[in-house]
Parts: sequence; structure tokens; C-alpha cells
Amino acid sequence: MNIKDLEFPDNFPAPPEHLLELGRITALWGSLESTVDLALTKLSGIEDIDGWRVHVLTVHSNFKQKVDAIETLCHKMQEQFPQLQMYKDTIKAIRKAQSKRNQFLHNGIYFNTDNGNVETSSMQARGVLKTKVETITVDDLKNVSALIHLALLSLHELVTGVKYPPVWERD
Repeated sequence: MNIKDLEFPDNFPAPPEHLLELGRITALWGSLESTVDLALTKLSGIEDIDGWRVHVLTVHSNFKQKVDAIETLCHKMQEQFPQLQMYKDTIKAIRKAQSKRNQFLHNGIYFNTDNGNVETSSMQARGVLKTKVETITVDDLKNVSALIHLALLSLHELVTGVKYPPVWERD
């Protein structure tokens, strides 16, 4: 197989407009993960020159643990640093973005040739096996990108005190 000659069929595994939005979700998520790591460094109070110490801990932690650590740090430091009092809203925004992202990136996405829809399938097993198939639209995926972007902006404001409008409201 020569990779240069490889061509995928149309709508494989989904139409290009869906794949574009999945790519946007992935890129924004990577930025959020990096920003969470940076926020932990800043909130820990460790000087930048020694920031590698925090990175040793973050590379061995999952995303939920990192967000929990940010929540705990902010809770404990909010009296000393009043700007951190918005932390509950930030944590809520991050968790909502994570939940929606997981819905699309941890389940199968495919083009259903029988009905012409893009669908996602998922399973849960908490005592009982549950399967679910849902139609997803480009707007559904754009909404996830928007939630991740808003979580990024909220986290930035939490750490720096600087508020930026979302990209769709900028000139």
C-alpha cells in the first residue's frame, strides 16, 4: 500500500463537513488540555523556572484529576485572590465541555447509507447494558467546539483576570 495513492470513499467515515468539525473539536480540546496544565502551574505558585515539577505531576494525571486539582486550589485560595471566586463557573464550563466532547469522540461515528444520516453509537453498562444510536448534525458538533472555546476563555480569565469575548463576537 502506497499512502500517496490512498483515496478514501465519499462520506468515509462521515461527510467532510462533519470531519472538519470533529477536527476543530480535537484541536480546541488539545488547547484546553494544555491550558489546564498551564493553569495548574500558575495556581500552584511554583515559579516558572521550576514549572517542570508541576508538569511531572500533570503528565501522570488524567484530565478529571487535573480539573479537580484546579477546583481545590481555587477553593482554598479564593479569599487571598478574589478573582478566583469565579472558579465554580469555570469548572462547570470545563466539565460540560468534556462531557459533550466525550459523547462524540469516545463513540463510533459513521455515515448511515440507509437513511443518509451521520450517527453515533454508544454503549453503557452500569448494571444493565444499554445501547444508543443518535443522529448528529454539523451544528451539534459546532456546539461542542463552542463549549470548549468558552471553557478555554473562562479558564484564561480565572488565571489571568483578563476576559476575552468568544471568537464569534470579535471584529
